[in-house]
Amino acid sequence: RSIASCSCRPCPHCGRAATRAFFSTSDVGSMSKNFAAGSSTGQIALRNIAQKSLAFSSSLSETSPRVQSLHRDVLRAVPWTKRTFSLPYTEQRMRQLLSQRFREKRDLKDLHIINRLIALGRMELEETLMLWKGESHVKNLFDQMIANEEAASTKVEDKFMESFLNNKS
Repeated sequence: RSIASCSCRPCPHCGRAATRAFFSTSDVGSMSKNFAAGSSTGQIALRNIAQKSLAFSSSLSETSPRVQSLHRDVLRAVPWTKRTFSLPYTEQRMRQLLSQRFREKRDLKDLHIINRLIALGRMELEETLMLWKGESHVKNLFDQMIANEEAASTKVEDKFMESFLNNKS
């Protein structure tokens, strides 16, 4: 089946017509020739396509596995991303920064925001794997994360010194 042809199916939970295409594993296998041009094996990109086509989660319990899957896929793509975009950071540092980005959003409870972030994360991963992003885009993302981390640590040090000096007086 070609990618242009829609394979919409009714929702398995409520029976309503699906608003997005649902791809079966056989569909994803047949897409391997057309997708994942950028990634070395293409498995992460193919899984990303299948995950991206899922409808939004209707409860918080459904979002957890989707977030974990996205997190794993992002971390698995780090070695390829480092090689492809010639990034000056170690793989360990890149994984640390990416995991920190997920941890920052850990306490979100709004289902709409979580679904939106999952979709945006999948799109960002796809753009990276398909080489739709340039080296400067990926490098700037990591530079921004490092700058945010340094700013946060500076605030903590400033608060410590301020409280120390206030208590000493």
